Amino acid sequence: MAEAGTITVETKGIDKVTPDETRGSPRALFGLWMAANVEFATITTGALATGVFGLSAVDAIAAILLGNLIGAVLLGMFSTFGVEYGLPQMIQGAAWFGPLGNRLPSFLNFFGGFSWFGVNTIIGGYALEYMLGTGLIPNIIALCVVQVAIAAIGHDLIHAAEKYFFFLLVAIFLVLTAFAAGHVGHLPPANPKMLKNVGGVSGAFILTTSIIVAYVLGWIPYSSDYTRYLHHTGDRSVTGRAVFTNAFLATFLSCVWMEVLGALIGATVALSKPSDLFTPWMPHWFHAPLIIAIVVGTISANIINIYSATLSSLALGFRLKQYQAALLSGAIGTAISVLAATHFIKSYESFLFFLGYWTAPWIAVTMLSHYTRRHSRISGVNAAFTAWIAGIAASVPFFNQYPLFVGSFAATHPGFGDISFAVSALVSCVVYFALTARVSTAAA
Repeated sequence: MAEAGTITVETKGIDKVTPDETRGSPRALFGLWMAANVEFATITTGALATGVFGLSAVDAIAAILLGNLIGAVLLGMFSTFGVEYGLPQMIQGAAWFGPLGNRLPSFLNFFGGFSWFGVNTIIGGYALEYMLGTGLIPNIIALCVVQVAIAAIGHDLIHAAEKYFFFLLVAIFLVLTAFAAGHVGHLPPANPKMLKNVGGVSGAFILTTSIIVAYVLGWIPYSSDYTRYLHHTGDRSVTGRAVFTNAFLATFLSCVWMEVLGALIGATVALSKPSDLFTPWMPHWFHAPLIIAIVVGTISANIINIYSATLSSLALGFRLKQYQAALLSGAIGTAISVLAATHFIKSYESFLFFLGYWTAPWIAVTMLSHYTRRHSRISGVNAAFTAWIAGIAASVPFFNQYPLFVGSFAATHPGFGDISFAVSALVSCVVYFALTARVSTAAA
């Protein structure tokens, strides 16, 4: 066990945490999740509500509150799984999806981790280009080097870094919020032209809520990665409640704050790329602190993305040391950042929906597997994996990914926006219960 206050290169990989390896406090999760979300990727998510879908500020705020309430509750619940099992989030799934079946969600989480790394790095690169006049691609590469280095060292350095990032980011973004409130001055109305493109107010509201939920869903497959070292700490039920409270509050408060700020700014600009949010009303003297916040915010989110992508790569069976897997994930993320740096806003919107398409039914099945005692009715059929795939397949007609893909239901009923997340979760639950039977008390 490392001495208190020391930071070492993590070599644990995906093995279960033992009693002598436990360390940390649930309070650290508040700073970690606040720092991960108090950044410009979250602001850009909120800006989609008004700057792309055309909602009024009031409707956008309502969708943001609803979406984050759902997402933060789920993230808090999944964070407690690390306390119970002492394993990374995706490794736990092998007990339910099977060792082979668990490799597909692990791959998708690996893909999502380095892709989110790319998304956030692009936003940071655009912001630095706007503020400093430096080239987009050099900015992206410089950010990647710093982020991958921290993630490669591992768990202890990530928690230590996020603790200090939290105070810096909150201070700078409080000032930015005050400036934005003074500039906007009133709650912007709806944009009828934009609303028409997404099925009116109802379509825009559901799309916004779905994107807000999807943003948090992207974090959930990582959640136990940052709580597994609390596995044997004191009373496990007390620790679990503290973990839920800190993870929920940090996620809800940070995401609502940033996304409402983004919605207010997004209604006042022509939004085509993240740097459009930096409008002339921002005082010149604030550029330097804002650059620092952009860089730190990008790093704070991406060290989590790369670290968890690293653990998922090990779950896939990659025969690498942990730091080598981190370097691999970072190299892929850097390549994505460079290649996807243009046409960013539409790509970002599509990416957020993609995350939810597989995570929503996976979350539903994982929760049922964790909280209920059931076994497959059919020998040789993995109920959890089958239910997950069935949920994804059933939701395809409800996909609304214009212009990439619009399902048959979404095309004929645009007022429903994109309800594929709810459909996939519901179908997965129904199929799971149909394929399983309750385990008897004696057998349990």
